[in-house]
Amino acid sequence: IPVEMQDKYLNIILFETERLNKLTKSLLELNKFGSHGVMLDITSFDINHTIRMTVQTFEGTCMEKHISFNLILSGETLFVSADFSKIQQVLYNLIDNAIKFSHNDSVIYIQAVGQYEKVFVSVKDTGIGIPKEEQEKIFSRFTKLDREMQGTGLGLTLSQTIVHNLGGRFGVESEVGKGSTFWFILPLVTKKEITNDKI
Repeated sequence: IPVEMQDKYLNIILFETERLNKLTKSLLELNKFGSHGVMLDITSFDINHTIRMTVQTFEGTCMEKHISFNLILSGETLFVSADFSKIQQVLYNLIDNAIKFSHNDSVIYIQAVGQYEKVFVSVKDTGIGIPKEEQEKIFSRFTKLDREMQGTGLGLTLSQTIVHNLGGRFGVESEVGKGSTFWFILPLVTKKEITNDKI
């Protein structure tokens, strides 16, 4: 390989290595759930803070596409009962997808609302949207609606599996040309429970 081409090919190798690493990790995670060998670390944590921190990790990507976030969070804090690291993973997957399928100079809306002992969290974009006939398929392993997009095609499958194993609900609402909203529901932790847990 000529010297002037080495950087190009090294970057390709690095990109593919990272992609295969993510794919392997996601497959291992899904297989753990499938064999019922996964250990869930259930704690009470502030979902509002988790959303804010996760959003910050995408600052660089959003600056490139001139995408901004509109956070609609009820109250200063909103505690849920779940596995913190796994919900962080779900949020990362949903926000990452929203950015990928959003147009430049657009807004992504993230909402967290507590009501009736449940917390409803949603990530809404105003991007390309998903045809109705494709909406069930997106939760199947390795499904990618846009083959040109980076990713393993496992993010949504894993996110849905995580939420279901935590006793929650996971879904999508989408319209072609208008965007998509991915949402999940988790148990709300009351102030009394927070006090008892000494959080």
